[in-house]
Amino acid sequence: MASTPYERRGFRRPPRNYAQLDLFASRTADSTKEAAPETAAPETEAADAREEDATCGEDSQALADAPSANGRPVAQGTSAGADAPRSPGASRGPPVRTDLREEDGLPGGVGDSDRRVGISVERGPPATIVRGLETEEEKAPARDFRITNAHHIGEGSLREKALTNIDAIRILKEIESENRDATQAEQAVLARYTGWGAMANAFRPYPPQEWQSVAHQLRELLTEEEYASARASTPNAHFTSPLVVEAMWQAMRRFGLRDGAQILEPSMGVGHFFGLMPDDLVPGSRRTGVELDSITARIAQRLYPDSTIFAKGFEDTPLPDNYFDAAIGNIPFGNYPVYDPAYRRQPALTRTIHDYFLARSLDKLRPGGVMAVVTSRYTMDKQDSTIRRHLAGHADLVGAVRLPNTAFKANAGTEVTTDILFLQKRPPGAAASPNAWLDLAPFETPDGTVPINEYFVRHPEMMLGEMRLEGTMYRSGEPTLAGELTSARLAQAISSLPGGIFIRSERARAPPDMSPAAPTDITAIKDGAFAERGGALVVRIGERFEPANLPDWVAGRVRGMLGVRDAVRRVFQTQLEDAPEDQIIEARQRLNADYDAFARRFGPVSSRENVKA
Repeated sequence: MASTPYERRGFRRPPRNYAQLDLFASRTADSTKEAAPETAAPETEAADAREEDATCGEDSQALADAPSANGRPVAQGTSAGADAPRSPGASRGPPVRTDLREEDGLPGGVGDSDRRVGISVERGPPATIVRGLETEEEKAPARDFRITNAHHIGEGSLREKALTNIDAIRILKEIESENRDATQAEQAVLARYTGWGAMANAFRPYPPQEWQSVAHQLRELLTEEEYASARASTPNAHFTSPLVVEAMWQAMRRFGLRDGAQILEPSMGVGHFFGLMPDDLVPGSRRTGVELDSITARIAQRLYPDSTIFAKGFEDTPLPDNYFDAAIGNIPFGNYPVYDPAYRRQPALTRTIHDYFLARSLDKLRPGGVMAVVTSRYTMDKQDSTIRRHLAGHADLVGAVRLPNTAFKANAGTEVTTDILFLQKRPPGAAASPNAWLDLAPFETPDGTVPINEYFVRHPEMMLGEMRLEGTMYRSGEPTLAGELTSARLAQAISSLPGGIFIRSERARAPPDMSPAAPTDITAIKDGAFAERGGALVVRIGERFEPANLPDWVAGRVRGMLGVRDAVRRVFQTQLEDAPEDQIIEARQRLNADYDAFARRFGPVSSRENVKA
């Protein structure tokens, strides 16, 4: 259920009044567009805001170096193109492994997110965000697409959806070749692109007769890289039912989310959550989406040119921590890990892709912000509570809704029991909610007792069906929520969630000075390795450096080892360059001195404490 930078052919000539503008620079107090001041927040809220502002901008400048959905290039030397190859190897390997395994019964490749999950065959360095610089006198009209019932999103048989997908790809290619915006009629077709979940027949070496025409057209339309990406998406490129999307937005409104918010969708597909966002929440909101699959991301960029869309994997997208007011979407789920060096000290959070998306999305949410995501029921029901305990350490569970296994059958062609989780990130110093959801408890079903999350045992009304032990699309005897999803029952569950909990940010969130590293500087540092820049410890994450944020006792050891590492490199360099004997001797002496100084303070490099650091 589902991202590479734009292809160069997608760039257009900037119109008048467009200039480079930081996505994350909030409106100033003296802006002519500023609304009337709101009631001052309580002192505790203001303190939380100060705490948030001190931490939220650690890497938000990175998004100022990323492409907006309109694809206008403004920075010289910026490389942006789907043709940029991704180098293999341990330091920049694929984001997920293909050797799948099972976790508590969840089969590998299961997915029901609004995003395509698979191995990216093309990723590039970040480009630059462009925002429209508008005035009250001459304001550009909104270009982002709005979904209505007339667009019939998700309707039709699998074959009908496949043919619609082909129409959408043809339109996309035509728009890109002509270097223009999509018309409203073209957007209406693009919005019906569903990806290739449950359509594996279209990619078989010898497809069934009824799929041969579709398979032939795909071979003609797609490049080799695009075809491989689409084929890899078939187990999990399932899109979200509009009924569920609209209910999640209603929950956000109930929590108190208002217009002007910073919105993150970490797994956007073609952007149904953007297209179905309530009209009253759209004005002034700044929406950021991430999508891995090239075709899907480029369609989203044509549908939502005024939003910021990263065409790359979530793990490769530079986003600021503690920044967004809300995160919403349908995250991918499956039993394969994600490679993200930023979480190398927390490997348990990257072992399954759904756990990783939950953890990183929460990291990007600011204190007081709210999150609504569709995920596998195993997030709540699996025996291993690591991810639940991690989330509970930073956020409160506002509530959860369990959807019947048929909730996505019509729209995505898949039967799987899913949960909508609603979380709120706790402000610093706030007490945790007593709403317990860490452990499992027995629950009686007509087929016997099954262990499910204690939250649902206490709130069976939030399960919109009947728990049974029955066969699924993956195995028999599987705990499943049977039944049919109705709008009335879903609305009733949403209405039982608490209201007015959203804590509005009252202060501007200016980005820090954390520009991308120069290519000549970053290539000397391995991905995930430490370096020192401007007196601060940083770690290389993809094509940029980010703050390491280490405890003082660890930072001292790391700085010491960096000095030893650089001294070793200097010795090697003098020998490889056949330097004069006195320079080689001097380099060796410097290495001996640096290592002796480190060992006196921290012990041998091979000691347990230094290895852990």
